[in-house]
Amino acid sequence: MPPPATTSQWSVFHHRDFTLFWLAALVSNSAQWMQQLAVPVLMFELTDSNTWVGAAAFSILIPGFLLNPVAGVIADKASRRVVMMFTLSAQTLVTVGFAILWENGSLTPWAILALGLCQGIASGIQIAAWQSLVPLLVPPEHLLTAVRLNSAQFIAARALGPLAGAGILALVGIGTVFIVNGATFLILVSVVAIIKPRETAPPSTEPPVKVFKEGLSYVAARRPLLQAIWVGFSISFFGQALVQIAAGLARQDYSVGQVGLAGFYTAVGFGSVLASVVLIAVGDNLPRSRVALVGYAVYSVGIVLAAATTNYRVGLLGFFIMGIAHVTIAISVNTAVQIQVSEAVRGRVMSIYLMGIFGGIPLGAFLWGRLGDIFGMRWVYLMSGFLMAMFLLFAIFALKGLREIDANEDTADEDNLWEENLWDDNSWEENLWEENL
Repeated sequence: MPPPATTSQWSVFHHRDFTLFWLAALVSNSAQWMQQLAVPVLMFELTDSNTWVGAAAFSILIPGFLLNPVAGVIADKASRRVVMMFTLSAQTLVTVGFAILWENGSLTPWAILALGLCQGIASGIQIAAWQSLVPLLVPPEHLLTAVRLNSAQFIAARALGPLAGAGILALVGIGTVFIVNGATFLILVSVVAIIKPRETAPPSTEPPVKVFKEGLSYVAARRPLLQAIWVGFSISFFGQALVQIAAGLARQDYSVGQVGLAGFYTAVGFGSVLASVVLIAVGDNLPRSRVALVGYAVYSVGIVLAAATTNYRVGLLGFFIMGIAHVTIAISVNTAVQIQVSEAVRGRVMSIYLMGIFGGIPLGAFLWGRLGDIFGMRWVYLMSGFLMAMFLLFAIFALKGLREIDANEDTADEDNLWEENLWDDNSWEENLWEENL
């Protein structure tokens, strides 16, 4: 696969379908971050427990880990646009359920977990289709930019959503957050209904189990993809999971309420936006491996700083640095995965890669939340910052400095492929080589 042609970073917005999808996704994801602020606040108020807050995050995110193998097969065998419409509609219904139960006074901790599980199931099926749909909204020469901007859209939503959510919570209450989130889901469904992705090769007609095994074989033969899974899990488990349970830190250690928690979320978001703008501007002028390694070092500093004092401004700075670090790692690795993978297996590869992320956040949130109730959130953050630094050393020495994610082409170990008989299916071999691998 030759490196994509260099084009203006912003000319991707000349493509109508990508622009409509990007704008609608920004609005919808911002509203989802509003709800992600509201639910932990509500859960902590109902239970006064970090464990319950971690359980809420676990219920929403663990289905993504469990369902990603299925989601990847669906993304490669079915219309990604149809999958998106179905799952977005399901998420709309779940959000309506939140609103109705809140208005009736029936939104108990167990109801929050149940609705979160339903939302997580829909999201878990959706994410591989989403990641695989974006490259089909632009011509191949704009793929890298589209991938970066898709990541930037998620990142910008992290800054805008909590800020808007704090205002809505303070002025009109949590019920309005659920209503707004449901309305923005409908906007995104409408946009997905009218866009027309590029045509791809006909999907495989092989049984789903065999299709997924082919995806596993494809990933297993490529060290950059294996490294990406390690990286995705580490920044989710040691870093992003801490953001999910920040309600306890805000209340217990900084003595600030929902507005203070929104400040932490917003600081992460603005740090993420700043880093994404820089990465989009520099393109591939910097090796992705070096950017990611620097991100690990910065992440460790941000986590420790967030828990080092009880000064709220220092805490904000720590979360701001965490946002910068998370994006420098996540965009670097996600770009490497998208640019190196064949279109024929994109859905399955993205689902396997995302398993690391969807596994790390819920497991980390539940574990760190439980430890927070035992030892205190401050010590949990310090412990996680130390372990993040240890993973940096692991990446440098055991993963060879992540250098293999710098490639802009497929890097399969051909000897391993033949030894494992991964090409025993003729149609599969033809599909891959047609992608100029």
